[in-house]
Amino acid sequence: MNDIFGKICSIFLAVIILFGMPLVYMNERAKTAEQMYLLTEATHFVDSVCNTGMISGQMLRTFYASLAKKSAVYEVSILHEQPEYILKEETERYVRCETYRDEEDIRAKVENGEDYFFSRGDFLLVTIEKKAGFTLLPAIKDRTVSIRYGGTVKYEAY
Repeated sequence: MNDIFGKICSIFLAVIILFGMPLVYMNERAKTAEQMYLLTEATHFVDSVCNTGMISGQMLRTFYASLAKKSAVYEVSILHEQPEYILKEETERYVRCETYRDEEDIRAKVENGEDYFFSRGDFLLVTIEKKAGFTLLPAIKDRTVSIRYGGTVKYEAY
């Protein structure tokens, strides 16, 4: 009886190793490919905004359309940081403080048909997080597919 139980357990373990491990490996490769795709799209968007110094409605729609091609739901966050230098009268020194504008401010201006302009030296940060999609084990939340990319606006439009 013990011999039969051991054989059944070893066959079951062999099946798990022979078929389960390649599935886990393929899932990891698919996540890496998805992360590379997201990084490529975020890099293209941020670099084009940093080079031109503006976000147009067409640029934003193209960026969202490229993310919609994947079979997952992503949360996109766009942050605009604008540094300002204010003179403190007590110390007669300039102090740097930042003004932040988020995606709602950008989208409100772009949806009105206007372009959202940046100043030279502003910082743009795009964060993409996967919220829903295919997972190998549905009970385990997978937060490994997320991208954060940013850059300083050079405004090279002539």
